[in-house]
Amino acid sequence: MKKMPPASQANAAALQIARKRTCTRPTSPPSADSPLSMLRSLTVDYDYFERRALRAVCIQKTPMDDFHPQASEIIPDLFVCDIYTATSTAVVRGLGITHIASVLKHDCPCFPVEMRHIHIPVDDSRNAELLGHLDFTADWITHALEHKGRVMVHCVWGMSRSASIAIAYLMVARHMSVDNALKHVVSRRQIVRPNSGFLRQLKLYERILKGREQRRTDTHELLEDVP
Repeated sequence: MKKMPPASQANAAALQIARKRTCTRPTSPPSADSPLSMLRSLTVDYDYFERRALRAVCIQKTPMDDFHPQASEIIPDLFVCDIYTATSTAVVRGLGITHIASVLKHDCPCFPVEMRHIHIPVDDSRNAELLGHLDFTADWITHALEHKGRVMVHCVWGMSRSASIAIAYLMVARHMSVDNALKHVVSRRQIVRPNSGFLRQLKLYERILKGREQRRTDTHELLEDVP
């Protein structure tokens, strides 16, 4: 029967392997960002740790990949991203961002002073109220883009809340159905996954937009009939 190595030898071997693995990993986030960027993420929303594992499964290729800024350009000049990316001054200025929308339960005032910033107070919950914010944010994004701005919309992960805002904007500005808008956003940012409550509200918003369009059409037809 083969003898097992002494416990001390086994522990030494394990320690050597651990050291070797540690040496192959970066010891800090990319130089474009300060270590405070991660601290900002840790203090803004309660669901940081709950969704970290899911994001790691979705996007990580190496142990440190989730330190890399990841902004997705949904249409020209409109970006969706996570809070780590949004609070990187180097990334925001490098992309030429002029407007930032934070879709968070609590506000995140960690942006360059020259940025135009709005806070949309929405929790990442199926029961959270999103519908009441969609008209305002769509108008805000439209105004920014019409005045040659570059807009970044972020939540904690850039998966649900901020993606839902981008979907609603496409429904308004590009007259897309909710299904087509969702497909487009997912094609630009594969980790997008609005929660079921937000999807229900987006579908209701689609009906609201169709109703408005029908009323405009009816009004136009009535005016044409006036002698």
